[in-house]
Amino acid sequence: MAATLDLPDTDPIAYALFAHCFTGSRFTPAAARVSKTLAESGIACLRFDFPGLGQSEGEFSRTSFSSNVRDIVAAAEWMGENHSAPQLLIGHSLGGAAALKAASRIASLRAVATIGAPFDPAHAVLHFADHIGEVDEHGAVALTLGGREVTISREFLEDLAETNPEEHLRRLRRPLLLLHSPTDQTVGVDNAQLIFQVTRYPKSLVALDRADHLLTRDGAAQRAAKLIRSWVDAYLEPENASLDSDVLPAGVAEARSIASSKFGDVVRTGGHSLITDRDKQAGGKNLGYTPASLLIAALAAATSQSIRAAAAQSRIHGLEDVRVTVSRIVGNTEKVHLRRRIFLIGSLTQDERTELLAAAGTSEFEQLLGSGLIIEEEDR
Repeated sequence: MAATLDLPDTDPIAYALFAHCFTGSRFTPAAARVSKTLAESGIACLRFDFPGLGQSEGEFSRTSFSSNVRDIVAAAEWMGENHSAPQLLIGHSLGGAAALKAASRIASLRAVATIGAPFDPAHAVLHFADHIGEVDEHGAVALTLGGREVTISREFLEDLAETNPEEHLRRLRRPLLLLHSPTDQTVGVDNAQLIFQVTRYPKSLVALDRADHLLTRDGAAQRAAKLIRSWVDAYLEPENASLDSDVLPAGVAEARSIASSKFGDVVRTGGHSLITDRDKQAGGKNLGYTPASLLIAALAAATSQSIRAAAAQSRIHGLEDVRVTVSRIVGNTEKVHLRRRIFLIGSLTQDERTELLAAAGTSEFEQLLGSGLIIEEEDR
């Protein structure tokens, strides 16, 4: 089987495996863009072509849903032998249905995610229902699907029909994320709802709004990947033991340049890490946060924390929420000019509001900024 392993610029946090859609390949938008976006966020992802599709050897007519399941398991075993066993399994469309069945056979998995997966793999039959008579008569039928000719055999259809999804879905013992477009015209969103009803917790169903089934619309696949990345973070076991064990002391940050990026860096502080870069218009690849965005984000967070700490200390129980926005004002002055808006939400007296707003500028972070900074205050 032909495959592509998308690797991050740094040592991978974990490895993932992607199973593409029916009659597709590892180069379809969902497979390629999701895998690449995951790699940009630190997760290496292997995407492969099922036999007879893409650049893989074999004949599609001799494959079946069950053989696709075995291929996923074989790919996971290869990853374990040559790189690292996958912790995350992702499947798109019929590849998602196959991933759900294969998941219980891959011991290394810590999470499973599907995109537009059908509840019943036999759903694929609906796409060529008008030709089923030819399969009965000739034992197979050649169809043009997705711009390519494939041969559908009687054995393929029989294998789909004999698969009972409830049997393997009830046995799934991995956290599950179901991504599905509510406007999917190929595999209706009711399929995701059925999968959700049958499977065990922990599980999540997220609407991938304004996305078509193949994720061809601009940004759809990348958005799906970012949702998967945020969700799976709680379940992964980071594989960078050397980085995790090398915890920096408080008050120390370290930046290491990313070789494949002109301005990208991996920044570590304490036991955490993040990627920084410049915007594309400034010569970067927009791989991560810019230093300026980190600064204003830190000021917003420090302000919110100072206000909540003051509320706790003074026992101001009417404060329900704090929202802080910080933006940079572009001007001709030599000093950096920021505008900070503070929203105090809750039942507060005027004296309480005054006390909490006075605490906004008391954070240690703000003191580190020095006098070369102008902060223009607004409160509501």
